[in-house]
Amino acid sequence: MIRIPTLLPFVFSTPFTILFILFVTGRGETILYGIAGAVTMTVSQQGLFLGADLTNLRIEHKFQSVVVASPVSPLTYMFSVAMSELAFAVPALVILFAIIPYFTAGVTSATVFQITTAVLLTWITTSSIGFFLSTYVLNTRTAFLTVAFISIILSVLPPVFYPIQIIPNRLRWLAEIVPTTHSSVLIQNAIGISTPPTQTTLSWLALPAFALVFLLLALFKAKWTET
Repeated sequence: MIRIPTLLPFVFSTPFTILFILFVTGRGETILYGIAGAVTMTVSQQGLFLGADLTNLRIEHKFQSVVVASPVSPLTYMFSVAMSELAFAVPALVILFAIIPYFTAGVTSATVFQITTAVLLTWITTSSIGFFLSTYVLNTRTAFLTVAFISIILSVLPPVFYPIQIIPNRLRWLAEIVPTTHSSVLIQNAIGISTPPTQTTLSWLALPAFALVFLLLALFKAKWTET
């Protein structure tokens, strides 16, 4: 971030562009959906881009081989690099958190707790996906394309920037099998958007489950060594 500060606009660009479009076209009425979606997308993007960076470290710099030969565990390696990825998301998240009070009735400790929990669970989920993919992707170019595609699948198509209620009931299950849907639902609920209690309860159950499942997948199914 210090050596190449021009990377920060890349982190800001997509979520803030969608937020701006929602604010203009919705005449301010959809701004809260935009904020919830921007928070979710910012965190999930950085978690997924962990996969591209780890692929680069593994293939171009052979760094994973060094880590494998050391006492460092896959869990320590994954979360150490994932924390550096999360650092890139911090400036965007600070801005988003700062504007929340201007569009809500107020920010309470429950609001902060719910948003923080959703952010951390989303970070664990997407970082685990990124780490898992990084151990199987064969070249760096493919890694960046794959991550960008998955980011769109997780952040644009599901109800991240719009309410899940507008999806027909017979198709809603498709949205509910996407972890970022539940991240956005919890953040929407935290910042004052009315969500059905059953949907909020489902998201509180589903998001930790997704985080646990993908974390276990990364730890036990990732290709840690080349042999």
